[in-house]
Formats: sequence, structure tokens, C-alpha cells
Amino acid sequence: MSSIEELRASISEVDEQIIALVAKRKEIALAIGNYKKQRNLPVFDAEREVLLHKFHDKISEKYNLAPEFIAKLFELLIEESRKVQQNEC
Repeated sequence: MSSIEELRASISEVDEQIIALVAKRKEIALAIGNYKKQRNLPVFDAEREVLLHKFHDKISEKYNLAPEFIAKLFELLIEESRKVQQNEC
């Protein structure tokens, strides 16, 4: 059985991976913002967000995670993506 220190080290490794993925998501959001700006498209896309919410619900079920928790998490990520697209494009 793992010690608490080993378990905590594992959590820290996963946290770093999550942060790295959030940074990658931000880079992609910036590229999307640039694409939208070049084509004079709005940042907010209601249809896309509905699809994302459905996707997140499906994936949360796949991994046995509470859809409400995942919805809150992704609301923060989507909000940040909108900010990136509005301010850094």
C-alpha cells in the first residue's frame, strides 16, 4: 500500500498534467479567437456551447463523475476561453 506522501505526490503529478492541459486549451482558444476575428465571427457561439455541455455530460458519465461538478468546471474553462478570445485576439 502506498504511503500518504506517495499518494500526495501522485495527486501533484496529476494536478500538473491538468494545468498543462488547461494551458494547451488556452492556446487553442487563442487560435480559435484569431480565426473568428479574421472572419468577423462572434466569440459566443450558443450552438457550440450546447454541444459542449452535452459532450461533457456524456464523458462525465463515462468516467463516473458527477455531471454537475463537470458542468461547473467547464463553465470556468469556457468563460476563460471567451476572455482569451475577446482580449488577446
